[in-house]
Amino acid sequence: MNRRQLLTTGVTAGAIAAATLTAARADDDEEELAAIRALLKAHDDALTNHNLDGVLATFADDAVVMGTGPGEIWSGPEELAAAYENFFKIFDKGEQNFEYLYRFGGLDDDMGWMMTSGNVTGKKDGKDFTYPLNISIAVSEGDDDVWKIAAMHYSTVVAPEQSA
Repeated sequence: MNRRQLLTTGVTAGAIAAATLTAARADDDEEELAAIRALLKAHDDALTNHNLDGVLATFADDAVVMGTGPGEIWSGPEELAAAYENFFKIFDKGEQNFEYLYRFGGLDDDMGWMMTSGNVTGKKDGKDFTYPLNISIAVSEGDDDVWKIAAMHYSTVVAPEQSA
């Protein structure tokens, strides 16, 4: 084998090894984030179905949610309930879908975090809508060994006429 073939073989082997390690790391991330993804899915499903008890069940008692705009911060069950009652008015019951395109995060024994970005599609008064959505959540494991959302921040692009 000449020097050029050796170099090509080495680069190819290195690329294959890097791709394999990257794929293995992605699988590890997916497994590690499975508990957080399941919790966010439970939240999103309850939200879509206007199920206030289901939404609140995904949050810790002292959870905080922060929205996109100034003053959009809610803490504790009463404020979260009031906020979500208003969120339900934004879309028709059962007519909202979340598609998350990217996820980053980590999970330890009793806490974790995840950031995700994607799109929301749905209907309001029978009319279709789509908007981008970024979400970051911090989760904690309570005394009952159940993961709960401790903090959530969501942001979306708001059209100029909606921001007023």
